[in-house]
Amino acid sequence: MHPELSTRTAPDAHLPPLPDLPEGPGAPRRVGVELEFGALPPEDAARIAEDALGGGLTRLSAGEWRLRDSALGTVKIYLDTALRPEGSDAAAEVGVALARQVVPIEIVTEPVTQSELARLDGLVARLAAAGAEGSRTHVLHGFGLHLNIALADPERGRDMPRIARAFALLEPWLRARDPLDMSRRVLPFTQPFPRAFADALARLAPDAAPEALFDLIDAHLDSRNHGLDLLPAYAHLAPGRFARHAAAGGPVSARPAYHFRMPESRVDEAGWSLGYDWRRWVLVERVAADDTVAAKLAALRANQPAWPALLDGRATVDAVTSALGPLADLAPEAPGRA
Repeated sequence: MHPELSTRTAPDAHLPPLPDLPEGPGAPRRVGVELEFGALPPEDAARIAEDALGGGLTRLSAGEWRLRDSALGTVKIYLDTALRPEGSDAAAEVGVALARQVVPIEIVTEPVTQSELARLDGLVARLAAAGAEGSRTHVLHGFGLHLNIALADPERGRDMPRIARAFALLEPWLRARDPLDMSRRVLPFTQPFPRAFADALARLAPDAAPEALFDLIDAHLDSRNHGLDLLPAYAHLAPGRFARHAAAGGPVSARPAYHFRMPESRVDEAGWSLGYDWRRWVLVERVAADDTVAAKLAALRANQPAWPALLDGRATVDAVTSALGPLADLAPEAPGRA
């Protein structure tokens, strides 16, 4: 429906805006960001955030800080573990020092505007300059970047089938284009969509009702641990129905957002920024908004019996790249993959 890219949304833009989806009301869509990293003490990370974003910093415990009234609203900085010490005494300080050898520090924002992502990218650069480490620095890290992108239709979720279908069509190619580090692949948190679920999504009409998507989720997904977590939006839109789902009662927080869990935190790698994985998500939405491109990808999948082994074959990767055309530039190939 939107086959042409405007100058405002060209693929080479660092942080291009999300496209307008047919089912969306056109209101600005916000994004919440969760970034994990290692090496820095939480208090150092908190001070860097205060220096970059302004606001007032409050220490809640040895491993948890709040930055309030910053340029991005309230920002949480904490040791990302349920075993995080609650106190601020010497024992708690020792516990934090030990835990942060293997447990990441996490910075979590409230939903911010798309234009404010550039300000957050500046904070990432400062963390990197201070010595923050990403997922690939150590075999045990497995640190992630999560983007929580507001639904285009937060009241009814009419955009969900379209987005879920586009992600299913692109996920194997995205994983082949720039493979996840082994530290992320062995963890259970970012598994690919099950084959049967992805096949069913590929056959789903882009204008299908959200209930059709919920039927597929009920039949094929039993947890949120996938590269794209659809369960928070499901729980928000249909709480009564979701209460009967296998994941109800677990760590699913209902909210009208897509929980994009696949990206790695590469905060210490030259050339990496939030914009890198933001553009990969923008690609998903551009395919969702373009029925012609989505149909090409669906046909490729239907004609490839070994599609899930994806794109172990170079020819299949190239076929998807060709179908995407200039849109493929939003998700560049990692060095060494050509």
